Amino acid sequence: MRAFLPFAFSFLLMHIELHAQAPQRISYQAVVRDAAEALLTNTTVGMRISILQGSGSGPSQYTETHVSQSNSNGLVTFEIGAGTVVSGDLNGIDWADGPYFILSETDPDGGSDYSIAGTSQLLSVPYAFFAANSQAGPQGPQGPPGQSNCAVIRTGDGRAVVYTAGVAHGFGLSSTGGSQWYSTNLDGPVVGAVASDSSVVLYTASTAYGFALSSTGGSSWNNTTLSGTPVGALTASARIVVYTSNNAYGFGRSSTGSTAWSNTSLDAPALDHVVAGDRIVLYTPTMAYGYGLASTGGSQWYPTTLTGTPEGGQGTR
Repeated sequence: MRAFLPFAFSFLLMHIELHAQAPQRISYQAVVRDAAEALLTNTTVGMRISILQGSGSGPSQYTETHVSQSNSNGLVTFEIGAGTVVSGDLNGIDWADGPYFILSETDPDGGSDYSIAGTSQLLSVPYAFFAANSQAGPQGPQGPPGQSNCAVIRTGDGRAVVYTAGVAHGFGLSSTGGSQWYSTNLDGPVVGAVASDSSVVLYTASTAYGFALSSTGGSSWNNTTLSGTPVGALTASARIVVYTSNNAYGFGRSSTGSTAWSNTSLDAPALDHVVAGDRIVLYTPTMAYGYGLASTGGSQWYPTTLTGTPEGGQGTR
């Protein structure tokens, strides 16, 4: 048997505390095939991953092993930094002293007889890794005073949100035709905030909070629990999507006239996205997921299977 490795890398956004060394992780994906190019689906494979410095045959700075299960599409997914360490220290790599390469060695039978090897260059280094291991340069001139610890975000149709570490305050249209404040408690620090023409979405590490039109004609908060760490957020003219490695959450107009959350499961971490007008598309190596207008007048997810590996995407304005 042989494997087709690797076909894609994705780097997850990390949060590194300034006062402590955070564990480093690199999300890794590969498609496994046999000698006849058939996908090895729902199969246990053994993998050894090494970070090489300088070239594809350079010295190893870090090596670890994994035993992973491929899915129905032959895709294996795991995090470099979470395996069984063979040698080296991932946290100690000086990412500024590159280039660096990933050597993948695979046993398609699930053991440690690594008969297949492939090397790919790390063309970009996760910013959090670089920042955590780089030396500080000379101090530059002092900049202008920063903002206070309250951040503000606003929509195109006249809604504004001010948030602190624990509470978000939304100011918008009331059901009586005036304006009103609406507050909601946050379950943790805000890690991301986006706005469309009509909605604001804040998200913490575990929950997304949407502030938008309510069914009574005023404004309201609507929250949803996230499955996994949020990877990013996308905004269209009146729809917003927050996504993790295995789920996508759309915030848009519902068929009853309010604004609601709608989620869909992803078969793999998203490779990229397309925003077209008021529609948002995420795509993985084998599927594309569209979030847009439904026939009932609300918003809905529409998944489709791709007929090959996606090479890119484009949308209208």
